Amino acid sequence: MLFFDLEAYAPPDDRNASLSSLTVNPARPGHVLLGGCFFSKRFEDPIPDAPEVQGLWLWNFESEAALLRAIKARFELEWQRQREEKVRVLGKPAMDLVVCGAGITKFDLPALYCRSLFNGLASPAELFEVFFKSRPIELANEASFLFPEEPILYPKTTREMAGRLGLHERKGSSKSVWESYERRDYAAIEQRTADELRLVLDLYQRLQAKIVRPSRAT
Repeated sequence: MLFFDLEAYAPPDDRNASLSSLTVNPARPGHVLLGGCFFSKRFEDPIPDAPEVQGLWLWNFESEAALLRAIKARFELEWQRQREEKVRVLGKPAMDLVVCGAGITKFDLPALYCRSLFNGLASPAELFEVFFKSRPIELANEASFLFPEEPILYPKTTREMAGRLGLHERKGSSKSVWESYERRDYAAIEQRTADELRLVLDLYQRLQAKIVRPSRAT
C-alpha cells in the first residue's frame, strides 16, 4: 500500500478562476506540482507509532519533470512490491497497487497524470497505467458511515473525519502553502505535508479499527 499527500502551487492570477473550492488546476500550465510525502507498507503490517515519511520536493530537483520522474518511479516500485506480496483479498489475488489518502481521487492522482503529461514524461497510455489503474482508498468517501445523522452520501473533509474520530486537523487553507512557496519557506511546506500524511495514517487506522472485527484469541 502507498499512502501519499501532494501539494501544488496556483499563481495569483488564477486563484479566482475555479468552479470548485479546489483552486489548483494541474491542467493549467502555471499550476506547478510542488511535491509531497509518501509512506508505504505491506497490507498486513501495522503502521508504526512514529512512521517515517519520504518527501519528494521540487526544490530538491532540477525541474518539475525531474520531480515527477522520481514520483513515477516510486509508484512503479510500489506496483512491483504489491505483486510480489501475493496477498489475497476475499479469495482473489490483490495484484493492483492500492493507494490511500484524503482527496487523492479529486486532486492528487489527476495532478500526477496531468503534470506528467504536460512535462512529456511518457505517453498518455503509460501514465494511465501507472496512476489511474491503481486502486484508491479514498478516505473522504470511506468515512461516510461515521455520520449516520446525514442521509446524503457526500465526501467528507479531513477536518470532519478527524473531528468524528477524536483527532485534530491543523492543515488549514492551501493559501499558506502558496505563501510559503513565494517566500521560499520550503521547510514549512515539508512539515505541513508530513503532518497531514501522518494524520491520514491515523485516520486510516481508526477507520480500519471500526470496520475490521478484531481476531479472537484461540
